[in-house]
Amino acid sequence: MRVIDIASTANANLRRSKLRTFLTLLAIAIGTFTLALSLGLGQGLRNYISSQLGEYKDVNLYQVTKDGANDFSGSFGNGDPREYDPNKASAATSIADSLLSEADIATIKATPGVASVQLPYMLSFEYATAPNGTKYQAPNSVYIPQMPTRIVNGTTLQPGNDVGQVLISRKYIPLVGASTGEEAVGKQLSITYKTQAGETVTELFTVKGVFEPTLVDSPIFINETDASRIAASQALLGKPVFYFLYASKTDNVTSAEFKANLKKAKFSAQSLADINNTLNSIVTGVQLSLAAFSGIAILAAVVGVINTLFMAVLERTREIGLFRALGAKRKTIFSLFSVEAALLGFWGSVVGLFFAFLAQLAINAVAASTFLKGIESIQLLNITPTLVGIIVLTMALITLIAGLIPAYKASKLDPIEALRYE
Repeated sequence: MRVIDIASTANANLRRSKLRTFLTLLAIAIGTFTLALSLGLGQGLRNYISSQLGEYKDVNLYQVTKDGANDFSGSFGNGDPREYDPNKASAATSIADSLLSEADIATIKATPGVASVQLPYMLSFEYATAPNGTKYQAPNSVYIPQMPTRIVNGTTLQPGNDVGQVLISRKYIPLVGASTGEEAVGKQLSITYKTQAGETVTELFTVKGVFEPTLVDSPIFINETDASRIAASQALLGKPVFYFLYASKTDNVTSAEFKANLKKAKFSAQSLADINNTLNSIVTGVQLSLAAFSGIAILAAVVGVINTLFMAVLERTREIGLFRALGAKRKTIFSLFSVEAALLGFWGSVVGLFFAFLAQLAINAVAASTFLKGIESIQLLNITPTLVGIIVLTMALITLIAGLIPAYKASKLDPIEALRYE
């Protein structure tokens, strides 16, 4: 028989026992549905991370902390005892120990391979006041030139210059009484903060540029000169403290060498690309965990496929004998049942994906209007054409493998014994 004839016959055989076939397809569809949603969730989150942090991949900027500053397992909780190693640098064991001193900052600057250092001043703004008198929270950060910033209107801040100027997120345009980014450039933003002495200070900053917000941006970027001044006024004894700083490397060292040099000086460095990779690894772990639950449903579907085909072999024993008596080869019988099994996986996955797409539309719509409201360019679920192809082929392959034993049994039937079967 030709391949197309085998496929056509196998497809027609599935309609013989409609209820049994329907129940098998339902089990496969449920497994496919859960698998598609779990993979779609991971893909949606991965796409969002890529859209928000993709530009950070090749950025020459590293977050530097004291070696062991993120390892508190030796001081808190009830962790297992660890043997003392006199050759290993002591880990920072408290928040105070984790702070970078002036000597630490000087050591980092002098470390081979370090080109420049940026201090991330932490400012506490009470609020920003809109022209109509409404007060809004004012999250902020000092502007780091190496950080990719998508300026949509105006220009960016220049290191060492632009005192009294800020960058604001596109979403913060109304706070300066503007309706567009172009209109916001040049207007003033009123910011109020408190000093260490308890004095309330209100300052006006001129908007130099408007940027497109991302996952890691603060809505207000302040220039380093003003940030240093305000941080000093808010710090105890006028000395700002830092848990970490940003450092860039020289061109003559690799990323691994740069990290190794800092490690020798008892500091740890993590690039922005490392942070991106960490987030993607977490998403992949969650994705695999959810897919494992889908595997339970798929396993049940596999058992259903095997049972369905074994029943089909029993019901069509005399028919198989007649086929063999008329000259059909063993491989033809084997192919008929194998293709039948693969078609169960194919049609079941198509049904499951159809309902998965409907669920995707509903879930994305609900998410966009509720807990993801205000977060732009994110689809919680994203079942891509590539995922569709992979899922369909995988399910067809799994059911094909599941049908090999019943297909082999059918092909080994003796024609004479099969014709006598009642």
